[in-house]
Amino acid sequence: MRLKFLILALVVSLVGVSAAAAKRDPAKGKPPATGVGCKPSVKVVLSGVLAADADPADGDTSFVLMVKRSNKHGRAYKAVGTASVLVDAKTRVHRKHDRKLGALAPNDRVSVQARACKADLADGATPELTARKVDAHAARAPKPEQS
Repeated sequence: MRLKFLILALVVSLVGVSAAAAKRDPAKGKPPATGVGCKPSVKVVLSGVLAADADPADGDTSFVLMVKRSNKHGRAYKAVGTASVLVDAKTRVHRKHDRKLGALAPNDRVSVQARACKADLADGATPELTARKVDAHAARAPKPEQS
């Protein structure tokens, strides 16, 4: 009886060890620090005005943003003053009731949210950003002059 119990305990412990070894696959290794699938990935938020000479169409893949404000991770873009923002099929665009990139107009106030590798943003670098979300509002009307 004791022998059966001992064999059962041995088998159970071997199964537990093999399951733990399978979770720590040495072939996978750590995720990359830069490029696709990097860790850590941070959110970059840029706010500004769409360039005056830019009027993106629905099929365009990018637009130029004159950066006025940013979060901590977008400081380099603010220092440069402009950012070329890529757009793909997953990008959500909001302007009034339209959801297409063609709805954006020159001089619109735009807020862009994107993700980038933290290592790519080191030392003031400005890698290309693919927007996840673009919120836009019409340009503000100029204030009337008072006499």
